[in-house]
Amino acid sequence: MQKNSPGNSHEKTKLSSNATTGGTIPHPIATMGRFFGDGGMIELVRSNQQAVPELLLFDGEKSTRGARVSYKGQQYEPARIDRTLLEHLTLPTKCYAHRSTGELRTGICRVIANFVGLGEKYTDIAGRIVLGTAMADSMPIAPALLIVGPDVDRGDQFMNVLHCLCRHALPLTGVSPASFRSLPSGGRFTFLITQPTLSYSLQNLFDDASKRDQKIPSRGGLLDLFGVQIFRSESFLENDCWPYRSIKIPMIHTGQAIPPFDQETQERIASEFQAKLLDFRRTKLTAARSLTFDASKFNATLRNLARSLATATPDDRDLQAEIFDLLRDQNEDLRSARWIDPSVIAVEALLVACNESPGEMMYVAELSRLAEATLRGRGEEATIDPGVFGKRLKLLGFVTEPRDARGVQLQLTDKVRNHALALARELGAPESENGRAGSAHVADDA
Repeated sequence: MQKNSPGNSHEKTKLSSNATTGGTIPHPIATMGRFFGDGGMIELVRSNQQAVPELLLFDGEKSTRGARVSYKGQQYEPARIDRTLLEHLTLPTKCYAHRSTGELRTGICRVIANFVGLGEKYTDIAGRIVLGTAMADSMPIAPALLIVGPDVDRGDQFMNVLHCLCRHALPLTGVSPASFRSLPSGGRFTFLITQPTLSYSLQNLFDDASKRDQKIPSRGGLLDLFGVQIFRSESFLENDCWPYRSIKIPMIHTGQAIPPFDQETQERIASEFQAKLLDFRRTKLTAARSLTFDASKFNATLRNLARSLATATPDDRDLQAEIFDLLRDQNEDLRSARWIDPSVIAVEALLVACNESPGEMMYVAELSRLAEATLRGRGEEATIDPGVFGKRLKLLGFVTEPRDARGVQLQLTDKVRNHALALARELGAPESENGRAGSAHVADDA
């Protein structure tokens, strides 16, 4: 759902001349949903899943529903959406009270556990992702849920369950960069994508679409394709494409039969939970937009994912506190990977050199040997080429001196040391996380 934005291609106000008064009359603005700064909200709904969409307006006191709604003197109408897309897009048919965030999460998790048979941890994660689809406007980054593994039947059923539960759920397959760009802008879809492979260009496009405030250029305009992304494959995402924003749920054979999930059951669950999810969005989106969540105990790479998960339960601090346990394994894996990351190793070698030889000139070849020593200390036997190491330093923003007969040098100035310290914190370097690099810096100053 978008704030008022002149750049949204589906929300342009057209003006027509009024021959009698000589003024202009604004035509209705086409929209798939809006959230106004004063708490007013417009949502896309329909009377049943086959009907033409209409708009539901909440003005803070009452609700209005119809093919057109008016808010503060401006009329709105549903954006035009291709018929084939509408046939598969999940929309609410009504709105009714969800009681509390905790109870809604429990109900969603119960449906997932009953029809998919996930363990408690993965059921909890999936439940928060569902809630998060209603709060996507407030997420700093769109999470990617990766449903990977050989149990095809259970994986497919999981996607069907999510199609019923998630806001603006849209199942897709055979997606290419061109077809993804053809989707309506600003719909805040939950993309349910089932296909065996993703090209690098498509991976990059999904990654671009995961940044809330970034827009994708297309045909002379800008597209807003931000939304939660859920992928299903047997194997294509074994190596996570986006470790900083993705959560993997394995689909392995357990020998347990999954219960039937027929059309009648799907319609019943969709009707109930879409109505509750709409009320959840209506009553909690303001809280989600103003939420402050302390993600400092997470690896720097995971902090935006943790913040995005926190917006799924914006009024429940106890549920937010559980996020660290849910992401603990992922946090530790990323922290371990940082120990041998080339950029982290380069920065730590520089910090060692700055602390031992402040102000001196040092050849890049010597710095590369310090980096090798750091790697060996972490159980990694590796040779670092000085030329490659020098290029790494330049990519990190360090400026070397002109080459002499012995090679390229770098002067270990305070500016270099401070830049290295800033990079160490930004990259989540082990030395910065436990405070050793920073304390060395303080000791030198003292």
